[in-house]
Amino acid sequence: MQTKKVSMDPKEYTDSNPYLKYNHIEVVEISPECSVVQVKICGDSLNVNGTVHGGLIFTMADCVAGITARADGRMYATQSAHINFIGNVTAGTLTAKGILVKRGRKVVIIHVPVTDESGKLLADATLDMFCLGE
Repeated sequence: MQTKKVSMDPKEYTDSNPYLKYNHIEVVEISPECSVVQVKICGDSLNVNGTVHGGLIFTMADCVAGITARADGRMYATQSAHINFIGNVTAGTLTAKGILVKRGRKVVIIHVPVTDESGKLLADATLDMFCLGE
């Protein structure tokens, strides 16, 4: 499998990833220990109830886990994920932090709390990322 090296500069990473741009996700920080993404809530972010769509919250968790895993220079794919949805909001900015739990030879475990701008926990996720290689 041919893989493409990705910039570890947050702006370049965001600009080069169409999926992030489509979902209005901005990469704020990239590190092998803790990466951060944010979304400013807009009309595209909301579900029919007028709150942030759970799929966007999950997408933020999945993306930031992948970014944190890939910060070691290798390529990864999501192996498994578990998320607890705890709260929701209708406006503001959401932040997802990908915090390294364990980096193994083939699997990286990332904990991801997703919060609103006041720090209220909206979701708590754990993702296992499988290494595809260099």
